[in-house]
Amino acid sequence: MSDGPHRSLPMRNHWKCLAERADKAAYSVAEVSQALPAALLQEFREAPLEQLMGALGVGEQPVLFAEQSPQELDALRAVSPGSAIGNALIDCAKEAIANGMSGENACLQAIESALDHCTRSAFRGIEEHYYRQAPDYRARFVRSRMDDARNRSDFRSLAKSILNSKGKSMQGGTISKQDGLDEGPVL
Repeated sequence: MSDGPHRSLPMRNHWKCLAERADKAAYSVAEVSQALPAALLQEFREAPLEQLMGALGVGEQPVLFAEQSPQELDALRAVSPGSAIGNALIDCAKEAIANGMSGENACLQAIESALDHCTRSAFRGIEEHYYRQAPDYRARFVRSRMDDARNRSDFRSLAKSILNSKGKSMQGGTISKQDGLDEGPVL
């Protein structure tokens, strides 16, 4: 007997951990919502954040020619080829610039939008996998728990912490398992 559809999920381990927590009723919604920022931080480890900040003029040296930012952002795609989060971050930055933002505000908005985009994309993949591998009611249960976790998440503060780390040595989030004798679900 399988441990669950999350084992065969064709995604990275941090998303499998989120799917496992969403699938098992023993985990509370709060515990599911702890796994979401941890998974997002793991994804952002490969994003070209420092280069994005430079292109948007965040930091000591502001951008002199704001009209060149979209071309600089397109050139960043070569820095992280094949990176879904990198491409989403660049697209969100271009959208922020198109909306008239610049500097740190544009960067913060881009990160927040990329977090939301990455979350929605991962949730769709997990849900689709569960619909293929498990009964429909189980897929709906997993999706509703992931949506509850997303609603409890504060993408703005997570984006600020990512921006404050300046892309340097950003550690992926870790989540703790309660595996002690006296630990377990809250009663």
